[in-house]
Amino acid sequence: MRSKIAASISYVFLALSPVLLPACKNMSSKSHGPIVLGDSSTIVTEKDPRKLNDLVTDLQPDIPPAPNPDTAGKSEKTAETNNVKDTAKQTKPTQPVAENSQQTEEVAGLKAEFKEVTILLPGVSTKIAGNANLKNAKEAIYTLQDGSLEHNVLKIKGTITKVSQRVESVLIIKSKIGTLPLDNVTAKSEFEAVKAGRGGYPIVDIDEESLPLPKINNQTLRNAVTRACTRRKMNHKKVQEWVNTIANVHSANQKPLSLSLRSVIWKIDGKDSGGKAFSKQIRIDIPI
Repeated sequence: MRSKIAASISYVFLALSPVLLPACKNMSSKSHGPIVLGDSSTIVTEKDPRKLNDLVTDLQPDIPPAPNPDTAGKSEKTAETNNVKDTAKQTKPTQPVAENSQQTEEVAGLKAEFKEVTILLPGVSTKIAGNANLKNAKEAIYTLQDGSLEHNVLKIKGTITKVSQRVESVLIIKSKIGTLPLDNVTAKSEFEAVKAGRGGYPIVDIDEESLPLPKINNQTLRNAVTRACTRRKMNHKKVQEWVNTIANVHSANQKPLSLSLRSVIWKIDGKDSGGKAFSKQIRIDIPI
């Protein structure tokens, strides 16, 4: 029995010898040592394309670039500033504006203080006729001493419903022998409403082209010249010289006649603190 088992083992060993011997041969192959950089004999080159496939998926992470400290600081500062501005806009209180009322700050000029309203004409020097206390007055008359009305504005403090303006012109002779105002030859315009502008009520239509034209003829003009010369105590010869300058003049728009501003009148309508209506007038005379 034992001899049969030994014979069987020997037979199996002999059958596996062709397989085991090559494996042992490979395992016992000697080491070639470490790979030397630059030595082509130690480089293993794989030629099988199946073994050259990349079995690992490439990673492509989305990593944002690091922010520039200076830029980041400026961006944060700008955002903070914008937030402050937006907050300021939302919290800024709205200032109420009084309708038809201008500030009459303390500046040099004409200042008429009525009980219901205060009127300021800046940049002029005037002399008032009569009582300077206007608390209970309805009108005030001034004579212009210095400054100009052109391009000027009335500043009015109070509850105003309407401002109107009227101008008066006077006829003047301007010739080679001099200038002679004809004080009694005048014309007045109608009261015309003035619209409130920037800073007040502008003074308009006081240039020569806008002034009202007196209605005259040659006879009325001769009489006016004679009276003006007599008032100035001129002798007969001088009077005749002035009369001769207008011998062929028949209307106020002929040479040597010209127009000049004689006075400006403003009518101010409004309501007092109790809601009662009032009307005041201011007149400024311009010396000729």
